Amino acid sequence: MAEILSALHGHISAGRHGAAVSRPGVTLSEVPGRIIVQLTAWPDTFLNAAAKAAGIAGAAVPLSMRMGVSGETTILQVGPERLWFVVPGSSDLLSRLSANFATEEAVITDIGHARTVIRITGPAARDLLARLVPIDTHPGELPQGSVAQTLMHGVGVLLHVSAEGVYDLYIPRSFALSHWEWLQHVAEPFGVEILA
Repeated sequence: MAEILSALHGHISAGRHGAAVSRPGVTLSEVPGRIIVQLTAWPDTFLNAAAKAAGIAGAAVPLSMRMGVSGETTILQVGPERLWFVVPGSSDLLSRLSANFATEEAVITDIGHARTVIRITGPAARDLLARLVPIDTHPGELPQGSVAQTLMHGVGVLLHVSAEGVYDLYIPRSFALSHWEWLQHVAEPFGVEILA
């Protein structure tokens, strides 16, 4: 499998930026080295295909479209009959899933090159998100593990609350750099730390 070259390669300047505060309100980083395998099935095959794929991946199927399952393998339900399996770059899950599904059951696609994952953490992470996306990110509305399709700067992105106070944005690759620069700019009033 070809190595995934980050769309942000050479553009991340690690360190403190923006407001001079004792503790940065926001930390931004890229989550590199992930493979994203998409499973797309049909209404009459999805439940069986999802269960079969989850068994192959060694994980559980999300209970709803708003939830993901995290661990070594993260499964996100991103559409009515669509799952994303997010695994470490060393995983052979793509080949194992491809070998076990006929196209009548499901279509398996490598989309790891198509998305850049940017992680937002820090005490002002939700305040930053309130300026970025038109959804309520309060834990009562978007608890840990939740998934939400939303818009950010006019572009469709997937927001996953991967842990308490940890927000992963799956951004289309062609918009990754412009969104990274915009995120950094919007975060500067909170004081932002960039991790390379």
